[in-house]
Amino acid sequence: MAIPLISNVGFTEVDSSGSLNTKAGDKTKLPVQFFKLSDNISGNLSLDNNSAHKKIILDTNGNNITNSSGSPLTTNSSTTLELKGSGNVQSTLKTFTSSGSSDTTISEADNSTVVVQTDTHTFDTALIDDNRSAGSGTSFTDSPRTVKRPQDSSNSTRSANPTYYNTSSATAFGGKGLTNINRSDFAMSFTHAFLEDGTPISGAIVGPSGPSTFDGVSASQPNTNTTHTVGSDTYRYMQWNSALIGVNNGNSGTMGIAMYIDVNTGKAVVEIILGAGGRGAFNQIKNVDVVGPTAGRRFIFTNNLAISCVLSGGNPFSATVSAGATNTENRDSTDSSFSLTGTISGSDGSSRPFALKDINDGSGSVNEDAYTGTKSVSAF
Repeated sequence: MAIPLISNVGFTEVDSSGSLNTKAGDKTKLPVQFFKLSDNISGNLSLDNNSAHKKIILDTNGNNITNSSGSPLTTNSSTTLELKGSGNVQSTLKTFTSSGSSDTTISEADNSTVVVQTDTHTFDTALIDDNRSAGSGTSFTDSPRTVKRPQDSSNSTRSANPTYYNTSSATAFGGKGLTNINRSDFAMSFTHAFLEDGTPISGAIVGPSGPSTFDGVSASQPNTNTTHTVGSDTYRYMQWNSALIGVNNGNSGTMGIAMYIDVNTGKAVVEIILGAGGRGAFNQIKNVDVVGPTAGRRFIFTNNLAISCVLSGGNPFSATVSAGATNTENRDSTDSSFSLTGTISGSDGSSRPFALKDINDGSGSVNEDAYTGTKSVSAF
């Protein structure tokens, strides 16, 4: 009586993505596994480890395995998978996305990074853009308030305009050092409270090296611009000697303006220095332009891929970044959110297309000695 031979080879035809172990069924217990593609595969073919497997062959048979979202193969077998045939085995994943509002590592792009910096980018913006019609502002008032100028050892009474006598204006002015006033693009104009008493715009001042006119009239640069140490702080005092023309038809002389921070209260002071015939209640501030630096955000993308990538989305990135290079974008606001799409393209020197995944993302190995197709290569 003849004894029938039992084959040790499990032969399985494959025409769809999924688990090769499942497709083999009971044959997965055999030591030799031979998988042969009978159609193109869109997606991933996976293979789990099986201690019974001694040899594993995957023949593309002229068919392609392509995966647009990851690797075409995931073999976790301790036995090497032998890839054969001329079909292409490729990942076509070429884009990655990332969003957030803080430092981020993008694992999909070989741990490329986005750094969101909080205190390195500043930009000039209008901190005060106070423009009103002549005669409509707040008068300097005839009732002086008690303040302490930085150069004085004691308090004194000064005619300060109430509009800017507050701490928020002190911040807008640039703090104790008046850094936003002590620049060429600062400007302030003055008007009479009673327009029948003189010209609608009675004078103007500008910062150091500022323009000769502002708001349609001649403008004066500061005559005094000094700093004074009070305790551990440095205060600036600025004064314009001929800032505005007095009332009574404009023929009673000129008056000065001083600007500083009240040492006692930290409030901004715009003080009128009354000249011949002048009265605080007859004079007002008309237009004020204060420009200064304010905090923004800086975003830095570092490309850890082995090839360049194109960043798009414009929030805030829009650039081509070479391998190992960085792209820096500044945003003129404190908004820390970002979102980007990165795209790769091209092929290596062997005309194998780059992808964001290798052909196998499992723990097992793939032998390509008998493989003649075109595989994709990782951009990592």
